[in-house]
Amino acid sequence: MNKEDQIFDLLERLYIELQDTKKELKEEISNVRTELKEEISNVRTELKEEISNVRTELKEEISNVRTGLKEEISNVRTELKEDIGVLNDNQMIIFDKLEKMGSDIEGIKEDMSDVQMITANNYKDIVRLKSVR
Repeated sequence: MNKEDQIFDLLERLYIELQDTKKELKEEISNVRTELKEEISNVRTELKEEISNVRTELKEEISNVRTGLKEEISNVRTELKEDIGVLNDNQMIIFDKLEKMGSDIEGIKEDMSDVQMITANNYKDIVRLKSVR
């Protein structure tokens, strides 16, 4: 074999080796792509599950807060109703006392009027008693 044939033979083997390497590389790249796709799919699935869990937890927390607020509002309403009842009772007591005071004042006015009339009638008696002295 001459040198040209040897070179050609070497080049041919090199070409075959390169083709095999190229094929292996393509397979490796394809495998890496497949693995990456699977990994990305798994990550997406995990993220979706995590997001779903967070949403569920948030919904539960919001529900608990709503329940707590409703109970607190109910308690405040009950307290307000009780306070309004006490205020109404106190108002009735005050009105009763004012009415009693009004009638007492009327009685005092009548008594004063009677005292004035008696004093006016006694005035004459007092003048006579003074003149007798």
